[in-house]
Amino acid sequence: MTRDRTPPLIRILPLSALLFAVALFVGCGDNSGAHDDHDGHDHAGHDHSGHAHGADDDGATAAAILAAHAHEGPDETCFMCDPSKREAGRLWCNEHVRYENRCWVCHPEIEDKGRLYCEEHFLYEDECHVCHPELKEGGEAAAGHDHDEHDGGAVVEAASHDGHDHGEGAAHGMRDGRLFCNEHGLFEDECGICQPGLAGSLRPGENLKVRFPSSASAEKAGVRVGLPGAAQSVPSIEALCEVQYNLNEMARVTPLAGGVIRTVRHDVGEVVEADDVLVELHSAQAAAAKSDYLAALVRRDIGRQAMERQARLREQNIAAEKDLLDAQALQRSTDLQANHHRQRLANLGFTDGEIEEIERDQDTSARLFVRAPFAGTIVERNAVVGEAVDTGVSVFTVADLSSRWLMLSVPSRHLAALRKGQVVTAGFEELPGVEVRGEITWIDASIDPRSRMVKARAVVTDETDRIKTGLFGKARVVVGAARPATVVPREAVQRHDGGTFVFVRDASDLFSLRRVALGRSDAHSAEVLAGLSAGDAVVTDGSFVVMSEFLKSRLGAGCADH
Repeated sequence: MTRDRTPPLIRILPLSALLFAVALFVGCGDNSGAHDDHDGHDHAGHDHSGHAHGADDDGATAAAILAAHAHEGPDETCFMCDPSKREAGRLWCNEHVRYENRCWVCHPEIEDKGRLYCEEHFLYEDECHVCHPELKEGGEAAAGHDHDEHDGGAVVEAASHDGHDHGEGAAHGMRDGRLFCNEHGLFEDECGICQPGLAGSLRPGENLKVRFPSSASAEKAGVRVGLPGAAQSVPSIEALCEVQYNLNEMARVTPLAGGVIRTVRHDVGEVVEADDVLVELHSAQAAAAKSDYLAALVRRDIGRQAMERQARLREQNIAAEKDLLDAQALQRSTDLQANHHRQRLANLGFTDGEIEEIERDQDTSARLFVRAPFAGTIVERNAVVGEAVDTGVSVFTVADLSSRWLMLSVPSRHLAALRKGQVVTAGFEELPGVEVRGEITWIDASIDPRSRMVKARAVVTDETDRIKTGLFGKARVVVGAARPATVVPREAVQRHDGGTFVFVRDASDLFSLRRVALGRSDAHSAEVLAGLSAGDAVVTDGSFVVMSEFLKSRLGAGCADH
């Protein structure tokens, strides 16, 4: 074999130097040994009962392997040091920095000992394109070698012979054509301790297995199980909400003429009826309107008398026809003026009864009343005795508090599910146990460009005496019919790699990390919509203990702990 070629991307230390570096790094002076392969190469190894990836002694081995290879350029990487370059979905041995099905340490039974082996580049001779560049030129597929273990150059395999084996049972590490983890008694592609990275790819109902050291370990650690409860789950979408007055049942009361406040007859919080007097004003404009009306009444009476007189004279042929017509025109004009000034008083807020009193009493005072437009509660007061106010200035705000608005902010991704008439329920942190219920009456035609929220409005009529304008809360919009669900304690749910999981006990020492889809949840319980059945023994106490066992390879525990 050729020994003077340097791989284009990776430079490899000699085998003896690498093994010496590994020995110094690991410091396992009493675990070294040698056994002869068919190709005559010695393979140093540690005799452990199994392997756990990326922890303690194994972490040192992996670090030494990675430290033993280098690249020509500072920014160059290979699949060993860059996980993004690894084949998706293929099991990876973090301990020995290679794919599981090419790790002779973990699975010595699958090594082809009848094939010549290149010690320098740690590949079979018939696939080492570094020593035999004609393999690459002639086509890698034709040579029958595996792409998996090199990336533009040779792959470091030296440390594949200085680790621990997976056991030498009857199955010799392979069962039914699948890699088997003898350490944990599970297939490699379902062993959660060896392959925690597979959890992120699970779908609801799929599992990874977690094996405890003994059948009593879980119980001693306080792990307890229970059956999930049954419930009805209603499909809904979450939204933020704010309580506001129902603006369709709210009025800002303003005087219809300018004046000075003489009397304030009601205060904030009082309930008033329609047309109740709220404020009495001294208004010169009101006094002028009264005087003009009374004067118009006098002119109207004179006009009527003149018209009646001319009518009698005409009957006696004493008056001319023209005089009668002039009198009738004058009478219609004075009637119109009187009606005009009466309407003016009505426009200032005087009732029919008050106008009749003005006529009867010949009232020309400057008193003007400001009244409530409808029955409701005074929620705001701006009126102060002696203050001059003008038309359009609010002196009171009256609202009908029998209904409120819930202003909703719904994520735009739920826009397609949002409809008028959908039921909304809302709760508030300041009012524990209080839930209001309403119905959507309006959906905005635009989406907020910053928050990417769409606004909607619901009208609620219950618990309105307890909720207050300005309260913020969380709402749920019902978007479908009720469906069955299971309920588990909130402590049973674990989050990992962006997913939600529960642990299900399969045996006293074996638990399944089960991916689940959640529905509604609160501080005490969570609805599981998919991935769990009523008969599953769910870990309800100590789920964090099982999660720690699952993550032990990432937390620093290795096979030597077993």
